[in-house]
Amino acid sequence: MKKLFVSVLAVVIIALPLVACNDELGEGLTEYTICATLNEQERTVTADMSVDYVNDTESELSELAFHLYGNAYREHAKHFPISQSEISVAYPNGLSYGYMTVSDIADSKGNALEFTVDENDVLSVAIPKLLPTERITINMKFVLGLAEIRHRLGYYSGKYNLGNWYPVLCAFKDGEWYKHPYYSYGDPFDSAVANYNVTFSYPEGLTAVSSAGVGSDGMLNVCLRSARDFAICVGDFNQTSVNVGGVDVAWFSEGSDDYTGVAVDALKTYNELFGEYPYESLFVVKTAFVNGGMEYPGLVYVSDALNDEMIKEVVAHEIAHQWWYGVVGNDQVNEAWLDEGLTEYTTTVFYEKNPSYGVKKEERIADSLTTYMLYCELYYGNGKKMTAMNKCVAEYNSSLEYSYMTYVKGQLLFDSVRTLIGDEAFFDGLRTYYQGCKFKVATMADIIGALEQHTSYRLMSYVGSWVDGTALLYSVN
Repeated sequence: MKKLFVSVLAVVIIALPLVACNDELGEGLTEYTICATLNEQERTVTADMSVDYVNDTESELSELAFHLYGNAYREHAKHFPISQSEISVAYPNGLSYGYMTVSDIADSKGNALEFTVDENDVLSVAIPKLLPTERITINMKFVLGLAEIRHRLGYYSGKYNLGNWYPVLCAFKDGEWYKHPYYSYGDPFDSAVANYNVTFSYPEGLTAVSSAGVGSDGMLNVCLRSARDFAICVGDFNQTSVNVGGVDVAWFSEGSDDYTGVAVDALKTYNELFGEYPYESLFVVKTAFVNGGMEYPGLVYVSDALNDEMIKEVVAHEIAHQWWYGVVGNDQVNEAWLDEGLTEYTTTVFYEKNPSYGVKKEERIADSLTTYMLYCELYYGNGKKMTAMNKCVAEYNSSLEYSYMTYVKGQLLFDSVRTLIGDEAFFDGLRTYYQGCKFKVATMADIIGALEQHTSYRLMSYVGSWVDGTALLYSVN
């Protein structure tokens, strides 16, 4: 997600054909099959979902755990999806609530399965013992009620944002399901790739844009392989599109503006720098959103509240997330800097490689360093407080601190590493990282290992001191 913010010191940080499944991707993965309907009058989505789950862990399992992110928008939710500072912007018409309910959970033979939903909005489904490499198919129904909100999931001014809208499997770590809640800071998601078969009906006259294609005459019927999420956005959109090397690139908005060219430039730049984008479409939708933008595989949101220059930056940033988060995943709850810092720096590199946009790399880095130093002096005083980046998003004191420690400091970290090891080693290392961690969940050790393959420098302690906050990057009197 591109989170736009201004420091307290007033320094600005700064109709397509349906997509066919790519059979070369997705072999042996868990498969979601979803048949859903959007009711415009009730602002609900009702769905039947089948999950063909493969136990790719090393543990014998007796339950499956799913995040019900839609329930975070309900009244009296334990964890509110919006920080206090964003409420008035996210809810222009006053607080509104949504919900998610599940029912009729059964195995493939129709046998009912017991389930519970905890206070963190995690659904736990009891299953027969499932050994590693074995599969089980479970079926369920769910109903999603949409809040009136400018956010990842919700309805506002004729636009329906369906991000994180279906029950999705939790990550499995250290022998158990990781049942974290929907935190209000950052992107609190941690997902393995899966295959998706989605049928989605919606009101005719609107356009449904998804991670894998665009609907026609009120029906979307698509599949997507090896993807970390599947999102949909519905509205009265105009469309401009172009095909670039077999990838359908399109811009959708309610107006006559057109930023397809920025998306094309970003796609070409990142393909050349890091490795080929793996999907057959890449869509950018201008929609109601409280922050600058939001990334999903094959589909990104751009806020309809942005000016021209910020739209260009957000498009470049969110498309960079197709590489860092989408294809190469990471734990966005506990290592948010890994995708956000690298994506922010990749956005800077985009400007460096595309000078026609008139934004200089040196100026962006200088701005980041200046605002980071001012932020630290104001909030951390004598510098004794740790400026750690390796924290759970819930441990940051504010969304501002989260942004500075992941985006701003993250960008400075990657620029520092590039300066240390040189351009050739840095970009060769990122290509190695992309190829070696494609469709996996990467860690700090993975990116350091990839970079070290192309340099004689040992980077673990150097990068680690940035990440754990033991190395102050400025001096305080």
